[in-house]
Amino acid sequence: AVKRVFKWLQFETVEHMDLEAKQMYAKVKEYSKKDHSNMDCFVCFIFSHGEKDKIKGVDRNFVNIKDLLSCFSGSNCPSLAGKPKLFFIQACQGSVGHPAVTVKEDFSDHLEMDATPLTSIPDQADTLVGMATVEDYECYRCTETGSVYIQCLCDKMELLCPLNKDLITILTEVNKEVGERVLNGWKQMPKITSTLRKQLIFQMPQCQSSEKQKNKNTLS
Repeated sequence: AVKRVFKWLQFETVEHMDLEAKQMYAKVKEYSKKDHSNMDCFVCFIFSHGEKDKIKGVDRNFVNIKDLLSCFSGSNCPSLAGKPKLFFIQACQGSVGHPAVTVKEDFSDHLEMDATPLTSIPDQADTLVGMATVEDYECYRCTETGSVYIQCLCDKMELLCPLNKDLITILTEVNKEVGERVLNGWKQMPKITSTLRKQLIFQMPQCQSSEKQKNKNTLS
């Protein structure tokens, strides 16, 4: 589903399977050292098991999510400075089921803030992390259809990208839909962490049926 959606969005897609923890870190670091000057965006999906703030490799050792993200700071990956760097992680962040609570509907104003042009930007700017679950809790995967979070994300992108919806809006819709479900008797709450300074809207092909120039995007 991920490859289908991001090829449709004209990303270059690369897949790496069954990495040990140290190999996972080395591969992410390798991509951070590449020259992305001609690219518009970098996206990384990680599918594995995990614990709080950690992802497990096939060798059962862990790599810290923070260490992976640090590879793409402005100072460590200058060719992507000022460009969106997106990470989506399908991995449990604990071994506890997420309980449900009953709340009343609440409506609040929608606030927007325009990005102000800057001559310099913070080192940790323009990074978004989409987690399948908040810390300490499990996330769920169907043996037939795959990750509940990833499948919902792909469905929402196919539905909302043609409507020029920005990524935060899409991920909020994912949060809503996944959060409404009951999975194995528990709830699941995805999490968005963002330092994006602008709305991110994926450019759609001008004509799906004719030969087109690829957007300069990269997916790992």
